[in-house]
Order: sequence, then C-alpha cells, then structure tokens
Amino acid sequence: MLDIDIFILGAGRPARGVEPSALKHIAHSRRALDWQLDSFAAVCPKQNIHYLGGYQIEQVVKQFPQLNFTLIPNWQHHSILHTLLYAPFRDADFFISYSDTIFRPQTIEKMISIKADVVIAVDSLWQNRYNKRPRADQEIAETLMIPFTDLQDNINKSAQFRHLKEEPKLVEFTGLAYFNKKVAPFLKQLKQQDSHYNTEKIIPDLLALLQQQFHIVYFDVAGQWAEFNSDQDIARFILGTKAQTLARLARMVKKSHIGAQYTFTCQQWQSGPQFIIHQIQHKFSSQRVVVRSSTVAEDGWLASHAGGFETCLNIDSSDPEKLTQAISRVIASYQSRNPDDQVLIQAYIDKVRLAGVVFTCTLETGAPYYRFNFDDQSRATDSVTAGNAATLRTVLLSRLQTGLLSEQVPELQPVLTAVQEIEQLLGYDRLDMEFALDQQNQVHIFQVRPLTVNHDSFDSDPEKIAACLQTARAVFERKQKAPPVILGSRAIFANMPDWNPAEIIGTRPQPLAFSLYRYLVTDWVWAQQRYEFGYRDVRSCPLLLAFGGQPYVDVRASINSFIPAALADKYTQTLVNACLQLLHKHPHWHDKLEFAIIPTIWTADFPALFTSRFQNFGLDREGFQQWQQALKDITRKAFTRLRDDTQAIETLALRLRQIQNSQLSALDKALFLLDDCKRFGTLPFAHAARAGFIASAWLNSLVSLGILSVEKKLRFLSSFGTIGSALEQDRARLSKEELLQKYGHLRPGTYDITQYAYHEQPDYFLAPIKREKPFDKTTFACNVNELRQIDHLLQKLNSPINAPELFSYMRTAIQLREHCKFEFTRNVSLALDYLIKTGQQNGISRDQLAFCDIGDLKQLSANIIDKEEWQQRLRARQSRYARAHLIELPSVIKQPNNFYVFERLDSQPNFVTIKKITAPLLLLSRQGEANLSGKIILITQADPGYDWLFSHRIAALITCYGGANSHMAIRAAEMALPAAIGVGEQKFEALSQARLISLDCANQLIRILQ
Repeated sequence: MLDIDIFILGAGRPARGVEPSALKHIAHSRRALDWQLDSFAAVCPKQNIHYLGGYQIEQVVKQFPQLNFTLIPNWQHHSILHTLLYAPFRDADFFISYSDTIFRPQTIEKMISIKADVVIAVDSLWQNRYNKRPRADQEIAETLMIPFTDLQDNINKSAQFRHLKEEPKLVEFTGLAYFNKKVAPFLKQLKQQDSHYNTEKIIPDLLALLQQQFHIVYFDVAGQWAEFNSDQDIARFILGTKAQTLARLARMVKKSHIGAQYTFTCQQWQSGPQFIIHQIQHKFSSQRVVVRSSTVAEDGWLASHAGGFETCLNIDSSDPEKLTQAISRVIASYQSRNPDDQVLIQAYIDKVRLAGVVFTCTLETGAPYYRFNFDDQSRATDSVTAGNAATLRTVLLSRLQTGLLSEQVPELQPVLTAVQEIEQLLGYDRLDMEFALDQQNQVHIFQVRPLTVNHDSFDSDPEKIAACLQTARAVFERKQKAPPVILGSRAIFANMPDWNPAEIIGTRPQPLAFSLYRYLVTDWVWAQQRYEFGYRDVRSCPLLLAFGGQPYVDVRASINSFIPAALADKYTQTLVNACLQLLHKHPHWHDKLEFAIIPTIWTADFPALFTSRFQNFGLDREGFQQWQQALKDITRKAFTRLRDDTQAIETLALRLRQIQNSQLSALDKALFLLDDCKRFGTLPFAHAARAGFIASAWLNSLVSLGILSVEKKLRFLSSFGTIGSALEQDRARLSKEELLQKYGHLRPGTYDITQYAYHEQPDYFLAPIKREKPFDKTTFACNVNELRQIDHLLQKLNSPINAPELFSYMRTAIQLREHCKFEFTRNVSLALDYLIKTGQQNGISRDQLAFCDIGDLKQLSANIIDKEEWQQRLRARQSRYARAHLIELPSVIKQPNNFYVFERLDSQPNFVTIKKITAPLLLLSRQGEANLSGKIILITQADPGYDWLFSHRIAALITCYGGANSHMAIRAAEMALPAAIGVGEQKFEALSQARLISLDCANQLIRILQ
C-alpha cells in the first residue's frame, strides 16, 4: 500500500442521464465509483481518495461517506482543469481520474512503475475500442497527437506499431494520469490563473503548462478501459466476446457447468478447414456438438444480434461432412465478413428437463428482476431463442426477494443459484444467459451476453422500488378485511375480470386516464347499474384500486355485485368463496369471469353448469333453487327494460350542445361534460353493456345446447350493422366534413389525452377508401324447429317474450351497446379537447396534462388550488408514474408473494418498449412483400429468419408465438421497436382481420381501430 492520493474529478454534469457519473449503476448493486475504488484499492487506502465534486455532490456523499470530498466553487461555469486545481495537494504522488471512466487494477500498477514525472494513460485503439463506435462519440473524444517514441504500451509496442515505423500517433486521453509529487506545487501556483483555461478538455491546457518543466510519458492502455457514455464500452470491458466470457467462467463456476468449447476465426477456417475439423473431432471425441456464432458484432452493447446468426444443434462431430456443412452455415449467416469473427463449438446436451433464457434485469427498463423464459415441454434447448415453441413459461422474480422462488417455482432454483454465482464472478448483473437443466438437476450454461438495451432514461433505484412494493403488499393485506356490504373470506385482485381496465386504459395508465375511468365508471356507475338491475347493493365499494400505479379490480367486490339481491347472505357467502377458490385454481379465467366462474343471468344450461362447477362447494339444494329463481327474475326483467334503462343517452347529446354553446370557461365546460357523461352516458352504457352480455350469454347457450350452430350464430351477428360497419360504409360515401362531424370525436384511447382524436388527424384516420365490394349484411332466419326449441326454453323462464322477440332483443342490445359507447365517448373526447385548451391557457402541454387528476380540475375550478400547486401535483405524479414502469406485477394477485415472484399467464403477450404507435397492420404471408415501411407487421412466430424486416423501417412487430426472451423480443428492444411478442392464437386470429391498429406497449394494449 502506497502513500499516494487519488483525485476523482466529478464536478460536471454527466454526458448522459441525470445521475452523477460516479453513481451510474454498472450493476444493480454496484455503481461506477465502486469500480473505481476497486481499481485503486491495491495501491492506496480509501482515506487517500478525494472526490472533487459539484453536480449533486450531496448524493455522492450520501452513498460514499468514507471518502474525502471537496466542493468545487462555480463548477457550473468552469473547466475540468478548474476542478483539478482545487484539489487538496500535499507532498505525495497522486492520480487524477475522470469520474466516468474505469480501468483494471493492473493498469494502475503499471503506471506507478514507470519512471517519469507525469504518466498519461492514452488509448491507441480508441476508434475501434468497441464495435461500431458511433462517429459522434469519436468526434467528442479527447484526442492528441504524440510521437511514437513517447508511447509505452500495455502489450508489445514493437509488434503493435511495426507498420507505423516512428510516425506520430493520434490517441485518446482516457481521463487517467499519474503525477510525481513535485508537480503538485506547480499546480498550486496555477490556481490564480484558472480563468484562462475554460476548455472542456483538460489535456491540451495541462500539456501546454507541464511539458516545458516535466518529463511526460504516454502509457498506451490499448483498449483496456471504458467510459460511461457508452454501455457497449462497459460491457466489452467487463465481459469480452461470448467465447472469451465462457472460457473465463468455465474455470471458476461451481454451481453450473460450462462444457468444453473450441473456437476458431473465420480466417483460420478459410486457411485450414481440415485442421480445424481434426481439432474438433479430437476435442469432442465423437460427441454430438453445437455450432454457434461468436462474432465481433454479436456481443456489442447497442446491438447484440442475439439469435440473429445461425446455430446448428445436435451435429455428429465424427461426420466431417455434416460438421463442415454446419460450420459453413454459421459463417454464411455473418454479415460483416470480418476475418476475426469466431465460431464456437460446444458439446450438445441431450435429455434436458427444461431449457431457456434468463435476463438478470427487465429488457425494457432495466428494473431489478430476473426474468426466466423457458420451455419444459419440448425438451429442446433452443425453443426460446428460436421463438418456435407454442407454449413457453415466463417467471419474473424480484431481486428484492429471491428466496421466494423456491416456494413458487422450485424447479428454477438451481438455475437462479447458477446465475447469481456468475453475476458475482463477473461483478456485473445486466446479463442474458442461455441455460438448460438436465435430468440430474445440473445447470448447463451455453451463452452469457450483456443485455443490449440502453436503460439510462429509467431510474431503477432498488430502494424506491422496494418501498413501492412494500406499500402495495401492505395495501393488499389490509384489503383482505372485507367492508360491511361485501361477503367472502379473502380478496383477489386482477386486471381484467370486470370492466377490463387492462384492455381499456392499459396496465400502466397515466393518471388522468386512470382518474377519468374511475370517475366515469368504476367508482359508482358500475355498482349503481347492477343495483338497479337487481343485484346486491355494493355502491359504497369502488371497483378499482392501484398497486404500483397499475389498475386492479377487486374481484371479491365484483363477484358480490353479480349475485342477486334476493339471495340470502348465508348462500352468498358460500357462493363468493366458491368463486374465489375457482379463480385461485384457474387464474387464466380472470378475463372470463362471467363465462367461466360466476353465472350472472339464467340460461337453460344453468342447472348443468351449477352441478359441474359448484356442487362441491357446500351450496345445498335450497341455495341452488333460491339462486336460480333470483337469476330468472333478473333475466325476465332484462328482456323488457332495455329501452327505459338507456333512454337517458338521448339527453346526453342535447346537453352537450348546450354546454358547447355556453359562455363557460374551457375548464368548466370539460367538468360539465364529464359530469353529464357519468349521469347520462356511462350509466346507460353500463345498462346496454349488461344487455349485450345477456345477448352473448344466450347466443352461446343456444350453441352449447345444440339449438344453433356456430355458423348460424355468426350469421346472426353479421346480419345487422353497428357503429363499426357504419363507419366502413360512410368512409366510402361521405365527404371529409361529414365524416368529421359524425366520427371526429373518436380516438384510439377513449380516456387518453395524449392520443389524437380523428378530427385532429382526419387524413390519417378518415381517409376515403375504395372497397372491392360494398359492405353487405348477411341474412338470418331460424327454422320452425329452432324457434320451437327456443320458445320451450323461454317458457321455462316464464319469459314475457317469444323466440323472434328474443332475437330482436339480442340485436337491439348489441347495437345499443355500441351506440351508447359511441355517444358517451363524444362527451369524453370533447372534454379532453377543452382540457387541452385549458392547458394551453396555463402553459401546460398535452403530455403534462396526462398526469392530471379530475380532483385537481375540480379544485382548480373552485379556486381551492392555484396554477402553481396544480403544476407541482403534475410533476409529483409524473415522478410516481415513471416508477410504475419499474414495477412488474402479475395479471392476478392471489397472495402477498405475488408482488415479488409470479408466472405470467399463457394468454398475456410480451410487450417490448414502452412506446405507443398507431399504424396500418400487414399480415406477412411471404418474404418480398412490397411497401412494409411504416406498417405494423404481423407474423406467426418470433423467428430469426425474419430479421430482414428490420431493414424496411417497419413501425412495429406482432407475433403469434414467442417469449419475452425470444430473438425477436431482443432485436425489437435493441432497435427500440414497439413489439408484442406471443399474443397467442386467439388474439392473432382477430388481428389478422384488422387493417389499422394501435399498439400501446407501455399500457400493454393492442386496439383494433379498423
């Protein structure tokens, strides 16, 4: 240990992001300054390390209180040299280091051993230190031209520069320099002259001052350093190439197995393929092998090309022809044709229990979660990365509670143990690892790569995330106690069981959208409609609450609201508990609550449904009869009340015109429109939606009973028009002005102020179209036998209507549901327009307004808060909203542990990026489709063979199959391309018929617009 000082220059603002460079997270548990301290640990004690700071120095002091700190005066207006001259020099040698660079300890030790007054660390490989270093980054590099004879290098100078002879060399200053103690007095004298040196680059000024008096040597680190303005540079510095990383780890891992490997370059293959084949056969001794890519381009930070090159599995190494073919295929998949690109040969693992990929942080935001995407069905080792498995499992585990994995998904515990060991060995935890677990529970690691997505715009502070999750868990546990009007012994929360918040406002709605949805629907209207309809009175219970900024339905309250008021409490309690048990056992039913769990009306198959679903939950015959009779009463009344329940919708349009023509302020107009919408819009819509559900339930029942065929059901649904079909016809025949008057209020997200309404982009949304054939309604009629059977069912109900009237009711219910929605959204859209105008009057942008709350608007109108307080609230919510993107939660929360570990449901797509985009959809049937630019591409699977799509400037990507860690998910994230990977067959089929869609990755929404 030497008595030398270290001065870390950290006064200025970071080149990227908002955190001081010293606090940049290289790993979740390690910051940049941790790496720097480790580099210097072998040469000096920590008490000799000084941080010279300015920008957010208090945050650095908080994180590293053991260091010495100097606050640089006027740091905002002066140079790095100004910072250096304020260092507390003493009679000792010293290092200076920028706060945004890292080095290996060996570099520090070698610089100390050089006999000179000043040793400056430079990089001769600066232009190509990492793959495809951006030209913009090269242009801001701190370069200098130095004589060849002044270089002392980190490897072998004579070999490295033999071709240069003794010509001057342009190098980059690395931010690291070592000074003899006799330089300190000289620098002290310069403090008074500091105003002359205001350049952003320290070296030109410093050299000009020192070179006349001191012996200066330039030490070439030859690429062995990294700076924080490039995550790709950091990854290269820590990991190296795929083959290098695996070779390095193979000797150290104890919790996993990294098999024998053999690597060679493309140049070596071209020079002597027979020799390489011989070497492979000797090393693997007739084993079956895997031939993988390991290119320079593949392991970069900004574009890993993970899975983008060929991999050949299960190749017989004893067969030279097959081995040669496999190697040739892999090399042929390389685009760069770099002779230094490598091919990696590994032993093939057969008979695996499961195989997949694990990310050690989330791909989209870098949040502290492990994400396991694996296949435990096919026994293939590449089904995840190839994207060709129909069924993949995805498990997310918070790094805050990793011990819970063994309770929830114990089969993954050996994998987690292996991954954590590798993270420790590398000192790095933003990784993408490919693994397999064999029949003996041995974990095999095939690949270790850096995650290649820039997460600088997300502040994934584990402490903030931990606090948010702790609060959410506490709320969940508190909500287990039911309010007086709610029966049931436990609470479950989900994002789709009732009023479908995940579909309507998204899984991470901005505050205004969330606020409007609660105000207009889920605080009161939802329960009022059901109370009026004959169900239990739960009007004192809001339907929605938030966990981590994400909307969840109180499923227990929802189930209570679907039970007839006439049913005795003792039976209601039993029924609610039965339904909650069913959902706990079958969480994938959460978006099918009324179809799969709780019957809410009477249909003829109700007795059979009760027997199959509820007979084992303790509901006796009397309870069954009472429940059936109550449902019959509700259903009978439903057939005759529809017009009365929905007539208020006609009042809405009249009052809208009155509000528009009033002298109210834009803000008050918005509030009146929203209040009217709740009274005359969403309540009638709720009634129409209930009638629409009854129509769907009866249609499905007639099919299940064999009275109608599926084809006949579809013919019925196609036999009448709705708003959607009217728009299709009107676009072909109406003028733009007429279209705007009728449809201009529509917008892709009803409650989302950031989404443009049709009237704002009419040429895009309402452009006239030429149909190949006009829209034709199908004809529908029931035969005598069908009508007789339906009448028989209606007689069992003692129904006031007959079979033809039933079809009339169902048609009207479906049309009214669409009509009421069309009308109430006119109020919402116009209210948003007035809010945008209010924002303009107050200097608040549309995007900022998205962080408003309706409570703010009412208080602003009543002069309870002023503009300044309103803006403060917007900023506070914006900060909280950013945190919601760092919280991963399941679709169904059944127990407290689900806040930290859960398995995604099969039907939930994997969304990539947090972008929103609306664009035409193209179902890709073959390569070579013309005009892909600007389109959302729909393909069957997340297969590397579709990489060519990215060269066509597509707008987004949607696949039927594919997991969170599939090739296309990684490629889309790397390119910041919005994507929904693995939407499932049902959603894929629906999308395949669409022409225009909105893909909102942040809210995990896919909306079909046309």
